[in-house]
Amino acid sequence: MENQVENRTCQNCKENFIIELEDFSFYEKIKVPPPTFCPECRMIRRMCWRNHRSFYKRTCSLCSKSLLSVYKEDGAPVMCGECWMGDNWDPFMYQKEIDLSIPIFNQINELFYIQPRIFQYKLGGTVINCDYSNSVANSKNIYLAFSLVNSEDISFSENVDNSKNSLDCLYCGNIDRCSWNIDCLENYNCHFVIDSNKNIDSYFLYDCSNCSNCCLSTNLRNKSYFFKNKQLSKDEYLEKVKELKLNTFSGFNNARNEFSLIKEKAIFKFAKNLNSVNVKGDHINNSKDINNSFDVFKSENISNTFRVVNTKDLKDCCWVLNGELQYENISGSQDSSNQIGCVVCFNSTNMEHSLNCRNCSDCFGCVGLKNAKYCILNKQYSKEEYLKISPLLRKHMVDLPLKDSMGRVFSYGDFFPYFMCPFGYNETMAHDYFPKTKEQIIDLGLNWKEPEVRNYVPTKNFETLPNSIENVTDDILNDILECPNKGDYKYQCTNAFKLTKEELLFYRQNSLPLPHYCPNCRHYQRLVYRNPMKLYKRLCSNGCGREFETTYAPDRPERVYCESCYQQEVL
Repeated sequence: MENQVENRTCQNCKENFIIELEDFSFYEKIKVPPPTFCPECRMIRRMCWRNHRSFYKRTCSLCSKSLLSVYKEDGAPVMCGECWMGDNWDPFMYQKEIDLSIPIFNQINELFYIQPRIFQYKLGGTVINCDYSNSVANSKNIYLAFSLVNSEDISFSENVDNSKNSLDCLYCGNIDRCSWNIDCLENYNCHFVIDSNKNIDSYFLYDCSNCSNCCLSTNLRNKSYFFKNKQLSKDEYLEKVKELKLNTFSGFNNARNEFSLIKEKAIFKFAKNLNSVNVKGDHINNSKDINNSFDVFKSENISNTFRVVNTKDLKDCCWVLNGELQYENISGSQDSSNQIGCVVCFNSTNMEHSLNCRNCSDCFGCVGLKNAKYCILNKQYSKEEYLKISPLLRKHMVDLPLKDSMGRVFSYGDFFPYFMCPFGYNETMAHDYFPKTKEQIIDLGLNWKEPEVRNYVPTKNFETLPNSIENVTDDILNDILECPNKGDYKYQCTNAFKLTKEELLFYRQNSLPLPHYCPNCRHYQRLVYRNPMKLYKRLCSNGCGREFETTYAPDRPERVYCESCYQQEVL
């Protein structure tokens, strides 16, 4: 195809989108047709495959061990990690012959729903005491926390790396003894801190760096003993913090409400990008040549991506660690390269439209293979046969694409069709960042999961919880605590919850009050502090006339500054 900028209409949402010159170069390099879905619809389609927070009681199909799996009962067997990785079953037992009379996606789907799946995703390294977690690598003592790498003693958190002794955090790295940190790096003993880095012993901060003993403040740099953005002596500061009574629920909640008002008056940088060159997106660190991407670290030449670390030459990917040359992938982690349209293929290369494979190479349309090479639909071929057949399959997927019930067409290079997804839209990351009603989900031909009926009977009403952590006894560990949202599915509320002894110890050690809301409701409260993964054109609020692309929509009230004006005011 001749290289050019081209306007297209998304076959899903019917909105217009642009394919740039460099996009065409990438598609030609990996030999896939240009996309027919817009970037946002492609992102949603991938995120539908990421269930972090919903667990189901299952039984290992091989050893009968009881499991908590991310997969509900849908016909496909699940295995515990030991059995799935072991040698007591044959991943090739469900292999299929190629049938050129029907679309390849249909054949992959048939294989996917009969091939055993690993019950959760433990991504590599040593994983200890992480049964109530998912998508965890080289970590231990993780409880109801998801997408973690190199971490220890983390609870009720998501997308946290290289951290320890923390709970209720979201998108953080290298934190210790923290709670309610959101989009933070290298904080120690900080609580309810947002978009702030390298702070110590602080509370209720927004956009602060290299600060210690600061509270209820914004836009600080290299400060100590600041309270409401005013310099105090050490004794004055400690007295002001003491007056807040942060050890009580009422005091902490009052401070939280005051912080919301203080934060509204802060200066907001148009994008939270650090040490990066030629980037468009948000929360991009130590990277270059990044377009329309979010939560990117140490990466180069990527676009339309989310949460990728140490990657290069990626387009339309999510949750990739140490990856290169990947397209339309999700969780293509752990030193994987040259993957197209794959789900959770670790330590694998030259993979096309495959799922849940490990240590494989040169596989097409395969599911659940380990240490395999030159396979198609889980059938072994010789190298010569594979190199002869695979080009024919690519052509067949273009000549006979799959058309779903909504009339959407899926060809070679496309991510898997919506109907293949084993999760309900409303239990995935797609719903977190692109929320939809039940009616919208069904109308779009997506999967909907009916909420589970929870019959928990609380033994303690949230209104009767001790106000101060000093008045909490160990007996609270035996209680079932009522959540104020009382099962509201908007927040996937669990209606009730129990405290763990580790959690209670954390509150006591840090003089913090008991939480009143269940872990799911707290997760959705934290998500409010993150902007949508969408870029808007907007003028600098300082009146300099500069235009930029930002996640702050033009009609939002925040004062959003360009890089130059922000540095003059804050740095």
